[in-house]
Amino acid sequence: MKKVLILTRFRGEYEPKRLAEEAEKMGYVVDKVNYEHVRIGVSKLGKPIVDLGTGRKLEEYDLIVPRAATKRGGASMLGVKSVILEYVQQIKTPEKEIKVINGESFKLFPLMGKLEQGILLAEAGLPVIPFVSFQGKRGWKRYLEILAKRKSEFVPVMVKARFGSHGKNVKLAESLEKLTKLSLKYSEGDVLIQPVLKVRRWYRVLVLNGMVLGMMPHKQKDKFQVLSQQEELSKIKPKFTKEQMEELKTTALAAMRVLKADFAGLDIAWDEEAKQWRIFEVNRTAQFKWFERSKLGINVAEKIVQN
Repeated sequence: MKKVLILTRFRGEYEPKRLAEEAEKMGYVVDKVNYEHVRIGVSKLGKPIVDLGTGRKLEEYDLIVPRAATKRGGASMLGVKSVILEYVQQIKTPEKEIKVINGESFKLFPLMGKLEQGILLAEAGLPVIPFVSFQGKRGWKRYLEILAKRKSEFVPVMVKARFGSHGKNVKLAESLEKLTKLSLKYSEGDVLIQPVLKVRRWYRVLVLNGMVLGMMPHKQKDKFQVLSQQEELSKIKPKFTKEQMEELKTTALAAMRVLKADFAGLDIAWDEEAKQWRIFEVNRTAQFKWFERSKLGINVAEKIVQN
């Protein structure tokens, strides 16, 4: 009987529950395990210990689905996730290969924020948002000094933390004064400064095993645009040709190949000035609740478990 292991921060979240539900429908044995409940160590005999608390060993599972390893509030169980992925790689045999969703991607890129994604995708020639990144108070001081010396008019920018989702930790700076105030809030950790793009429409594209499962349109929020853009873009109803939509799919699939990912949700927007798609973000532990509940009617959990 096939056995499925779901690693998660919270077993009560929608995605782990749905994955378990679909796996059980197929007659599989399912274990949902919180990262913080995993016991890792080395025995007196010098053997690695990975105790999941399920009464089963890692090698007994046929499919492992690692969800996000960072808890709300910032605590990370990334070390536990990395050890599990490494151990699975070591115990694979010709007779049995354990499928790990995004296993190769997580192993190559354990911690991947907007900074890492931007560099990797740009190196591959894919369209991303231009950005500059730095860290801490000294980084901010030098950046603001450079801007203050420029004779040209200040160009509005977006300020983003290296990590975040759903528009969290993203702020618009329409003036140098506003940017200076934001520097106090974002004085810890990495920050990304990006130009404000003219965007009416962006899509969340869900991809699994090299296939686009669905594309959900979203309207760009007014808080991410300067007033003149809001007035200009609100007059135009976005329409895309078949060729543009195919290009959207091609861009998403190319990004997945670069990041060696099996499953992800990609945020890709149409840049009105450059007349091209730009990749905003790639989430390898994407939520899929709204895809399943939308008129698209995609059973994402079932497709993941069917690996």
